[in-house]
Amino acid sequence: MPRKLHLRSSIFRDETAARRALEDLRWPEGYRCLSPRCASPEVEKIGGKKQSHRPGLLRCKSCRRQFTVTVGTVFQRSKVPLTKWIQVIHLEDTPSDVDTSWRMAQATGLTFKTIEKMRARIYAAVGNYRGPNTVFGKRVSGYVREQRPASYQRPPKVSKQTGFNPSMGYRRWYAWRKKNPLGERIEAAGVLAELDNASREDLVRTERLLMQLLSATPAPMAKRRRKSKKLAAPHLGWLKAS
Repeated sequence: MPRKLHLRSSIFRDETAARRALEDLRWPEGYRCLSPRCASPEVEKIGGKKQSHRPGLLRCKSCRRQFTVTVGTVFQRSKVPLTKWIQVIHLEDTPSDVDTSWRMAQATGLTFKTIEKMRARIYAAVGNYRGPNTVFGKRVSGYVREQRPASYQRPPKVSKQTGFNPSMGYRRWYAWRKKNPLGERIEAAGVLAELDNASREDLVRTERLLMQLLSATPAPMAKRRRKSKKLAAPHLGWLKAS
């Protein structure tokens, strides 16, 4: 098991603590109804001694809708425990030698196929991220889709001719970014970092990725993996062709 999983944080081993951390990240100002027509803050937890309901079930007092923190996210209807999800997300966004699906399966105790599908959902969720990709790790940042057109993806080559002003060649390249500014940067609130100060920087990076996954629309998954040489990574074959 890699060193990064030997953290004292309870989110890697306690399902209740992991769910509570996701609730703090999704609703930093308190619970709110997920219905866009309601969005009422009058939300209560459904509890009891019998525990016959789903874990973390919430109910809106206004519209009577029941929901959990995983509704509308990549975690919805997933049979993988939230603690395993956070372990994989932490390994994916943290520089370590556990960089393949096979090594992640050995570290977390999940199957290779499950890890492949989880990584496909993670990369699909960060694909449409509009802000600066420096908030994620290098491995995740590589899957943020390029927003520039093909003619603007790289700066123009500067000619070595005498008397040529290099700034003139860069004007067109920078003009596109001026018309299309970056989105807002994901700022971590320190919810995970407060749980373990030993690996504060790694947990802050993980928290930013979790915030992106909680706000992104889950991508549809295919029943069989598409095997194509055009795919950037094999696990992306689990995504349905658009």
